[in-house]
Amino acid sequence: MKTPGAGPGVFKLKENHEALLWYNSMTNLSKAALWYARHGWSVFPLRPGTKEPFGRLGVYSATTNLGQVAAWWRRWPNANIALHCGGSGLLAIDHDAYKDVYAGYELLKRDDQETITNLTGSGGTHLLYRVADGQRYSNRATGLPAGVDIRGWGGYIVLPPSIHPNGNRYYWELGYGPHEIEALVLPDALRTLLEQPGIQRRVIGAPNSREVAASRDIVLAVLAATGMQTYPESEYDRGGRRWIFRSCPFCPADDPHEQDRAAYIIVARDGHISAGCQHERCRRVLEMARMGGWRWLLNREKLHV
Repeated sequence: MKTPGAGPGVFKLKENHEALLWYNSMTNLSKAALWYARHGWSVFPLRPGTKEPFGRLGVYSATTNLGQVAAWWRRWPNANIALHCGGSGLLAIDHDAYKDVYAGYELLKRDDQETITNLTGSGGTHLLYRVADGQRYSNRATGLPAGVDIRGWGGYIVLPPSIHPNGNRYYWELGYGPHEIEALVLPDALRTLLEQPGIQRRVIGAPNSREVAASRDIVLAVLAATGMQTYPESEYDRGGRRWIFRSCPFCPADDPHEQDRAAYIIVARDGHISAGCQHERCRRVLEMARMGGWRWLLNREKLHV
């Protein structure tokens, strides 16, 4: 049991010999990545000792395909492991209780914390919850207590036994690893908070090839009108379409990031258009503007579609 009254990230570890043996066997990054994929978690590799994807990969490259996962870690045996939360039917609550501004102690009841728990290399905590089929929550920090973020569709967290940039290892809290317990269903109180106005969410509609074709034409017209350059169009999520920007349009001029294929436009399989970037600094740009990436692009280019 997690220590009653303790804030997130300050937990009593279980004395669980089997869990310790399992953890020791999972210090091999390749074996760990394959274990996650085998159990239905969509993963992809990050540069060793970082939270950054390799140049041609990103959160939407995440897969459960064992052959692909094995090939990635044969190529990069020291790569960190990233989990696409939403793509695995999960939502991660990122508690940074070590920060002076942290204000999330009252967010969850003790029983709500009895779920899969990832202790990060920086002293933070990721609590993993299952979400209803078809429900997608976007990544979000605004509207939540200070020091708390969510990672959902299009968001990823780093999994054990990856190495944090500070040199510390990520690890599962003993007794709360995915090999020991199931993730709890998203608690009602947290779901209510996330469904308040201003917290982006979307339930995916039924596949609709006609809507996808119409939305694809709109995206191509916008790209042609603006001159924004992308890599070749590709399939997305079994029926949708995806474009990766050659140069991120969301990147803040005073805090640029590497042009690493992190920015995208997506047409979902129901025809919904979205856009964004995997980098936190770019997500903050959109959060400050209080609009999604596709609308932001249209506003910037003064287009009406």
